Amino acid sequence: KDFVIDPKFADHPIFKERVFGTNFGFLSKRGYYGRDDVLIQPKLMRDMGINWVTLNMNVCQGNYFSTKQYIDFEYTAGELELYEISRALKDQGIKILFKPCLTLMDGQWMGSVAFPSVGCQIEGVSVDYWKKWFDSFSKCVRYFSALSEKLSFDGLIIGAEYFGTEGRSEDWNRMIGIAREYYGGPITYEFTPASRKQNKLEWFSALDFLSYSYYPPACPQSFIDNPEDVPNYTKDEMKEYLSSRRSKIFEISKTYYNKPIVFTEFGVRSSHGSIVLPFNFQFSGKYDGQEQANYLQAAYEVFEDLSVWLGFFWWK
Repeated sequence: KDFVIDPKFADHPIFKERVFGTNFGFLSKRGYYGRDDVLIQPKLMRDMGINWVTLNMNVCQGNYFSTKQYIDFEYTAGELELYEISRALKDQGIKILFKPCLTLMDGQWMGSVAFPSVGCQIEGVSVDYWKKWFDSFSKCVRYFSALSEKLSFDGLIIGAEYFGTEGRSEDWNRMIGIAREYYGGPITYEFTPASRKQNKLEWFSALDFLSYSYYPPACPQSFIDNPEDVPNYTKDEMKEYLSSRRSKIFEISKTYYNKPIVFTEFGVRSSHGSIVLPFNFQFSGKYDGQEQANYLQAAYEVFEDLSVWLGFFWWK
């Protein structure tokens, strides 16, 4: 292996088996996981070959500049239903990477959270917004870490795409330390391509593996303004275009302390031309399931023998 892991996790399944995963329950409201039509999903997943899921739970915040997070009785899954769905998943042999998701109730992206530094414009008046936010978030970390331990989740994503917070190394090291007090499994954080361009991310050294929200295009960006004009690319043509991404993933692992990488968000829509900008969930073109299938197969063949790559979780 070309990566470094904590010896206590040497036999942990995240490092021992290829992850063929899917995201599960993003933005689902309270009661979703206890529904009969949802409780049968684990068997259907297993029949498709899925062996991991990221199990989502909404942690709410009033708006992007609020300093307090909370559990919401409409948007946050309850503990009993999380227990029920986790048992259903484990009965099918599916591992769980728990993913509490910061959900901003003003509809903004979770990465929008940001505050000014402590002000000094008025003598004697100062508010440390960052301290307030992380003090509140630390209580969330304590809660979902303890829940992960109690429900025997196989891994924990401590945060996902909290872009505006990622430069706060000291605070994030403190959050990871709190998580380890309550949870004994491997801990990760989900970052984006913008994350590594914006910050040094030294605190990634405290993680057990890296989680990448990654949607690489599989055709030239010259089509970005007119995705409907994208030709019918074959799997091999997409594979050739994606092949340059191998070295980039290897370099990211080396940059961030030789940690292995899993794509915790990955995929493309079944809408023709979406391969030009796979993360764009708003583009509406004609249905093209073959393009989607070619993308998945091409991407897997590009990364499958990359030693630092653990696998992927298909997004929704």
